[in-house]
Amino acid sequence: MTTDQTAIPRPSVAPKFHPRQRFLRVSGFLLGVIAHAYFWDIFLARFALTRWYARRTAQARWVNIARRFRMMAVELGGMQIKLGQFLSSRADIIPQAVRYELAGLQDEVPPAPAGHVLEVIIEELGAPPSELFRCFAEEAVAAASLGQVHFATLHDGREVAVKVQRPYIDKIIEVDLSAVAWVARMIKNYPPIKRRADLEALLTEFARVLNQELDYVQEARNAATFRANFVGVQGVYFPEVITDHTTRRVLVMERVGGVKINDWPTLERFGVSRSELATRLNDCYLKQFFIDGFFHADPHPGNLFVRIDPELPSVRQRGQRPTSTFNHNGALADGHRFGEAEASAVAPGRPFTLIFVDFGMTGALPPQSMEIIRRAVVGLATSDAERIVDAIQQLNMILPGADRQQIVRAIEILLRHAFNRTMRQMSSIDVEALFAETKEIVYDLPFQIPQDLLYFGRSLSMVAGLATELCPDINLFQELQPFALKLLDEERRNGNWPEQVQKELREMGQILLTLPRQMNAYYKAANRGEISTRSDLSRLERGMRRVERSNERLTGGMLATGLFLGGVELHTHGLTREASRAWWAAAAAALWAVWPRHER
Repeated sequence: MTTDQTAIPRPSVAPKFHPRQRFLRVSGFLLGVIAHAYFWDIFLARFALTRWYARRTAQARWVNIARRFRMMAVELGGMQIKLGQFLSSRADIIPQAVRYELAGLQDEVPPAPAGHVLEVIIEELGAPPSELFRCFAEEAVAAASLGQVHFATLHDGREVAVKVQRPYIDKIIEVDLSAVAWVARMIKNYPPIKRRADLEALLTEFARVLNQELDYVQEARNAATFRANFVGVQGVYFPEVITDHTTRRVLVMERVGGVKINDWPTLERFGVSRSELATRLNDCYLKQFFIDGFFHADPHPGNLFVRIDPELPSVRQRGQRPTSTFNHNGALADGHRFGEAEASAVAPGRPFTLIFVDFGMTGALPPQSMEIIRRAVVGLATSDAERIVDAIQQLNMILPGADRQQIVRAIEILLRHAFNRTMRQMSSIDVEALFAETKEIVYDLPFQIPQDLLYFGRSLSMVAGLATELCPDINLFQELQPFALKLLDEERRNGNWPEQVQKELREMGQILLTLPRQMNAYYKAANRGEISTRSDLSRLERGMRRVERSNERLTGGMLATGLFLGGVELHTHGLTREASRAWWAAAAAALWAVWPRHER
């Protein structure tokens, strides 16, 4: 937390629920943020003088917004907590000062009062905690957006964590979603948004998963699936659910101990290698995404812990790192972590286990989407822009009618600047030069957000941000390469390559059969003077529209200047009313001149 953060009062009783007040406050805040972003980061950025000031004040402005959002989220709870946790984990795109302001949402949420917990447990399990457990701690050890956790001991001696839903949480989520939906309806027709995202469809998917989180029975099923997927995988652990004591609003799970994944001082004191931890987290999600097709969709630091394991003397004496990676059936296979030079330069770390908790928010990739994304992974690991574009096109992430070659060129430029670099190295990239090379595609942004990839993109971005925050020197491209080689090897073993060869031969045969006739037709047409050239005029049209807008602004500016000077002349002759009218007309002309014109 920053030292100037305002302390948040923690209520001793459950706050009253006022749906209308909550709706107005949430929607008003969101509209204020949208208006702020449009005015400062879009409107003022159009003009050289104001652009400089907007950029200079950007960090301070957004830190202030983050602080106000954090205070509102802690007070109101609900969906705002999840949004703040998501943003605080995006080390790859969110400035550190803003993330630092939001980091308190990991452990600053006030718990519900003990009376509510007792009431929910009796309603759900039919008996008070004193009968269900040998001992039950009334004080919550953790509080989150939807529930809170209490430690307890079963009558057979097993230590467990009891997760109980917060008061009115279903109604709170309903109001929050309605507020976001109202704001989304107001901005969904803004052309840059309308072209790239179906906000209502995305919100429907978000609401589906969020409401699924309210069902702890479903969360218990998710936990069982993860445990089955990671059977035999060392170094990663998913706690066991006590199904006899689990209902829709109460979840009882094996109690696990550990250090929060972002508690750097404690991890370093125990000798845990942050680079090794970042790699294990990355490998774990590669398995979830591309092997299992079922993934933990909320990987913020509050849901990830590190358990310190006993030393392995034989490994430590040899000076080796007890590392491993996953093969395609989920078993553990010795091999890759870092390159040989890197591995020799890094001291062996203390053995540890990565522990996941909170399985309410999960995602699933259909086999077809998973196969397409695998191809993109191979393209990314091999710096193959064509393969990457093929994949994102098949995933419907490119707008219809977009210039494919322009996208390929832009990705080639990005790969040239970023490929095989660590996050620390990428921080030295000349952003202005990169923008100059890719400004056409940046202006067009020919991409859209598919509804079925919403949580995949969220999880992927959170893992990348957390991994780079754990270890700024991690090379995610290098981490992908062995995994991509395994994917290619699997394709070869499964016999897919003969089919690909046959497909290529068939296509080549069709070309050879039709090429002579096409060339003959081409030369005949050329001799008759019938050859015409067809080119893509989209870039020229964009340039013409910019010239037209510049002319309109110049005309408006000249008109405003003339009216203003005319008003001054009228005012010097005592014609105050006429001068005032001229100045108002000048203001209207100036506003018309600077008013943004959106491309269709």
